[in-house]
Amino acid sequence: MFWAAFLRALGVLRISRRWVRRQGAVVLTFHRVLTDEELQLTASLPGMIVRRETFDDFLQYAAEKCDLIQVADEPVWARNQKLKVAITFDDGWSDNATSAYPLAQKHRAPMAIFVVPRRTGTVLPFWPERAASALDRHMTTADRTQSQSYIEQTIESLKGLTAQERKHRIDEITSSGSGVGSNAPVDQTMTWDQIAQLHAGGVVFGSHTSTHEILTGIPPAQAQDEISLSRELIEGRLNAPCSIFSYPNGDSSRNVRELVARAGYRFAFLNQDPGVWTPLSDQYLIPRVNVCEYHLVDDKGRFSPLMFDYAVVWNAAKGLLAEKRAGLWKRLSNKWRGWSVKFHLQSAEKSHIEKSSS
Repeated sequence: MFWAAFLRALGVLRISRRWVRRQGAVVLTFHRVLTDEELQLTASLPGMIVRRETFDDFLQYAAEKCDLIQVADEPVWARNQKLKVAITFDDGWSDNATSAYPLAQKHRAPMAIFVVPRRTGTVLPFWPERAASALDRHMTTADRTQSQSYIEQTIESLKGLTAQERKHRIDEITSSGSGVGSNAPVDQTMTWDQIAQLHAGGVVFGSHTSTHEILTGIPPAQAQDEISLSRELIEGRLNAPCSIFSYPNGDSSRNVRELVARAGYRFAFLNQDPGVWTPLSDQYLIPRVNVCEYHLVDDKGRFSPLMFDYAVVWNAAKGLLAEKRAGLWKRLSNKWRGWSVKFHLQSAEKSHIEKSSS
């Protein structure tokens, strides 16, 4: 809070917000919106969670101060006086229907949800929650606080493994000790009935692959199935086009991007490095900013526009600046190579002429 207030006093946050507003739109990634009671039961890590009260306050602020847009449509790039913001959810948790959707309706906020069609209506559908639940059961009450950091580090280390290695390690974790708890219905994904209800209410649904595999860690043929079949399943269930995609864990590569493009999606969204969606953005590598509780609240746990500007908008601005600097460096490098080739050709030609004349 001190650092955010210091940047505000310097005018940095105001300048960055104005710059981002002029350049494009900020796409936000949420995962879960939970009540205080649900927070005590969930196996999801804090970096995925926003409290219901905080989300309500954020939407009220965003509806007044921002231009809320839908990611299924390309933004109107004409400048206006409000920051363009898009709200997306990954995974399709049941609280998206029970908590997030009613609040979005209340504030007339468009939202898009990227679902995993082969994991709908499932308790503990994804490996991070299964692993976290099993690890947490090994901890005593005394070391619960320290265990949170250990669990988060373990989950991050598992993400770096191949799918087969990760499955083997998780099987070891979940088979030892007291196993995995269900935590139902807290850690459950939406059913198809809930998805259909939200779709009828105006929510746009996109694909987050068929089973939530990290695409860069599986064979290309399997990745193609994850990308293409998930779209077919969603379109078949909703009888509507599925034109948007988000990469599990935000991980992509050149080959994975091409698979998404060939599958027929209109836009695909990342979730690793914050940035801004601009007219020049690759339509299959659109940056988003991950949002959780501590990105939105002050030291008293209340929603803070200052923290939103600091943790979200300023980070998006830094990502955009890094992208522009990388683009400038690439252009300069290309020009330098062009000049170098031209110089060597001219030197060789001059040397050839001198030898011929002699």
